[in-house]
Amino acid sequence: MPGMAVRDKNSDIYNLGILLWELSNGIPSFATYYVTDIIQKIAKNKRERTFTNTPPDYVRLYESCWFPEPEKRLTLDNILNEIERLTVETSIEFVTCSSERIAMSPEQVVTPSGNGKTNRSSHRVCTLCYDIINAERAEDEKNAVTELNILLLGETGVGKSTFINAFANYMKFKNLDEAMHGKMDTLIPSMFSITDEYCDLRNIIVGQEDENEFITNRGMSSTQGCKSYKFRVDNNTEVRFIDTPGIGDTRGLNTDAKNFEKILKYISQFDQLNGICILLKPNNARLTIMFRFCIQELLSHLHKDARDNIVFCFTNCRGTFYRPGDTLPTLKKQLLNLKSKADVEIITDHNTLYCFDNESFRFLAAFKQNILFEETDKEIYSGSWKRSVDESNRLIRYFKSCKPHDIKDTISLNNARQIVMDLSKPLAEICQNIQINIALAEEKKDEIKKSDLTIADLKGKLHLPQIDLKPIQLNYPRTVCTSSSCVKTLTVGKTKMKKIDYITHCHKRCYLQGVECNIINNSALLGCTVMAGTKKCQVCGCLWNKHMHITYENEQISVDKVDENIKILISEKQSDQTIKAAYIKDLEKRINQLKEEKKTINKIIVKFALFLRQNAIAAFNDAYKKLKKGANLKTYNNKVLEELETSKREYVEKMETIKDAIEADKVSSVPISPDDINKLEKQLLNLTISGQTLQKMKDETKR
Repeated sequence: MPGMAVRDKNSDIYNLGILLWELSNGIPSFATYYVTDIIQKIAKNKRERTFTNTPPDYVRLYESCWFPEPEKRLTLDNILNEIERLTVETSIEFVTCSSERIAMSPEQVVTPSGNGKTNRSSHRVCTLCYDIINAERAEDEKNAVTELNILLLGETGVGKSTFINAFANYMKFKNLDEAMHGKMDTLIPSMFSITDEYCDLRNIIVGQEDENEFITNRGMSSTQGCKSYKFRVDNNTEVRFIDTPGIGDTRGLNTDAKNFEKILKYISQFDQLNGICILLKPNNARLTIMFRFCIQELLSHLHKDARDNIVFCFTNCRGTFYRPGDTLPTLKKQLLNLKSKADVEIITDHNTLYCFDNESFRFLAAFKQNILFEETDKEIYSGSWKRSVDESNRLIRYFKSCKPHDIKDTISLNNARQIVMDLSKPLAEICQNIQINIALAEEKKDEIKKSDLTIADLKGKLHLPQIDLKPIQLNYPRTVCTSSSCVKTLTVGKTKMKKIDYITHCHKRCYLQGVECNIINNSALLGCTVMAGTKKCQVCGCLWNKHMHITYENEQISVDKVDENIKILISEKQSDQTIKAAYIKDLEKRINQLKEEKKTINKIIVKFALFLRQNAIAAFNDAYKKLKKGANLKTYNNKVLEELETSKREYVEKMETIKDAIEADKVSSVPISPDDINKLEKQLLNLTISGQTLQKMKDETKR
């Protein structure tokens, strides 16, 4: 090939193999497939198949060009030599073939010569190939498998493991009789007890215990981590149940929080969620733990788009006539409360409520382990099995009809949410500290204005006063009393500013779990050992609602920052009046800087809250408002107190404005995205005066 640059790259060889295939068949490879389908086929090492009458030597040639391992492909020189050999040693010739059916321009087609075939016969081969490929494409579409990812959530002991095993068998056997004569599927180990025909208690163990499934500890979630279980429900549908640890674990509320982290981390590996099943018992009128930690906490982590994928599955419904029972009114009340607070409606109707009775599966498992039953028992459970099969099919149909939830929306929401949670309390404390620093600067300004002293006398006082917060991390939670009789008011440095010192450490190392920190009036502290089962602390004698948990303390440090501008003026021996005026101007500049930073922080706090209201199904209880409400502000001077109250009032007004705007749908045109949250965080940490302190406090919060 004179005058041409010969390239010997593996990718080119692959493409040449495709071209050779096209020459032999008259149409492009994968001609009727979409680009995305082609990419998937190639990624899975799928290649076009050989058609009848293609010379075997020629097949070997183009197949050697598209080996999955590039290093095994022929070089370009090898291919040219092989083509030359084929044209000399075999009866292969090039003919022109066109096909109106394929709507292609004339192509060079390789066909066996010497068999009397003309261009018409070549045309016949091409249209045949096209028909075969179309038929194969139709067959592929017919056999395409729809994959449904379904997340399962529920209280400890609600029966998720049994539900998974039962569901798989409901999909496998249309009726109980088939199941009794067939092989029972066991996806997940579980255990239950039953009384046999001799009235002896028998433990029925299904499957084998592993490190993820403990089947002997009562009250403790048997599922220790998230795990997927896949099974076919029909020829075209595959279900992946994502099993999760139970909520309300006896090991404590802290375990629940960690379990939610596991859930979010686990589902991040998938692109979509087709359904979220919340499992409930049908006759449970009191669902405090479930609603607080599963409904409210879970929904605060889920993106709003997931609300249409949530359904409620009731287990053991035979005793409630296959209806939700007493649980439904409580459920509706909680969801109504969610709607009023977060303007998010989760529908409870025929499409989102499903009633199962897994006793029929337990009957099957016991039968397989030679437990004898009366014929009447079989009749009862046969009806139960049929109802559960119908409900299972209905559930699958519904999830197929739902728009899948894009998991990356929930993951990005939670990444941004974590930023909000990490900064919530530090921002509130920084705002209070800014107000103290404003008061300090105002006092210093008044002092200089009223002073008749010379610069020589004032030399040691011409600095910029500042209170810094130094976070000190505790290695454990501490229960402290906030009553006025149990705290000490200290003067910070040489200023008139006051700070609270929680000197009464009622329980220095309190390992009570599930207690929200830095919040007074927290009923969870009734469980602290110093309360001894009463409402009074046995150490200080104060009521429980005056106590709180702390995990770090902020030490207020008085810092005298050198005013470099004044230092230069003094060195230049400027007049007393000039230096005083410059110093007052610098103080006013600092006061304005502090006010601007406070204004910026308040705006960003409001945006944080708005972001969660826009994107999460249930927003969080912001610590900023709680801290302002719970703080003992009497220890500060009147001016600081007045400014803090003004700040609180402005904040509440802004939050009410946001709430009204959301209800009126006025803010939908200005959505706040996770990227916006990242930018807002950087803006906060780059604040000239407060940025570094805020970074330190955030770091301590995350430890």
